[in-house]
Formats: sequence, structure tokens, C-alpha cells
Amino acid sequence: MKQETASAPVRKVVRVVSCGFKHGAPPADAALLIDCRGFKNPHYNPKLRPKTGASKAVADFLTAEDDVRAMLASLPHILKPLLTGLLTRSAYHKEVKLVFACTGGKHRSRFFALAAAQIARQLIDQHPDWDCRVVVNHRDAARE
Repeated sequence: MKQETASAPVRKVVRVVSCGFKHGAPPADAALLIDCRGFKNPHYNPKLRPKTGASKAVADFLTAEDDVRAMLASLPHILKPLLTGLLTRSAYHKEVKLVFACTGGKHRSRFFALAAAQIARQLIDQHPDWDCRVVVNHRDAARE
């Protein structure tokens, strides 16, 4: 295990979390919390119920909705100033937590969390001086 020293600062983390409200409150330390329950729920489609938001079928179902496409288009505009500020102007933010929550944490929140992680990685690639990495956690994956 690599130890952090005064000459080697702790590398910052953008932690993207998907979760379900029915399994408990979202993490209280979120820098951003997006409630995804307002989007059409794939759970009610018997063919999609066993899949997750990581599947193409669920992504296709969700992106067929104008509101989902609008949210996806908004995410880069939300994340760029948020991450820029917290990763470059805030010495106490070693971890920035982006949380996406829906009812069960399986479809909508996971879909948006994965999209946000991809956007965050693209932003970090454009700003190597941020010296951070992206970690994705699906808090309620074991409850599926």
C-alpha cells in the first residue's frame, strides 16, 4: 500500500454513487444529489426489470424520453463548474461525491451515474493538473 507523504499529496477522487431511496437516504455528504425518480421507470417493463441502468436496453428505453436527453445534455454544464471549483479552489475537498438516486437504485440512478462518471473522466482528461480519479459505486447493487 502506497503511503501519502507531505511531498506526495493525497490524490483527489470524484466518487459517483447510484442508490435507491427505498434502501435508505442518499449519502449526506454529496456535493451534488440528483433525484432521478421523475423519469420514466424501466422497472415496470417486464423485459427491463432484471436489467440494470448499465444495459443498452435500459439506456435505449430511458433516452427515448425528451426529459432524459435534456438531463444528459445538462450534466456537462453542471459538472464542469462544480468540479472545477471543488477540485481546484477547495483544499478540503479530497473527495467530491456526485449522487444519483431513484427508487431502487438499479435503473435510472445507475444510468445517470455512469453517464456522469464518463463526463467527469472527460473533464479530468482535459485538466490533468486536477490530479484526480473517478470511482463509481452502486450502493444498492447487492439488493437487486
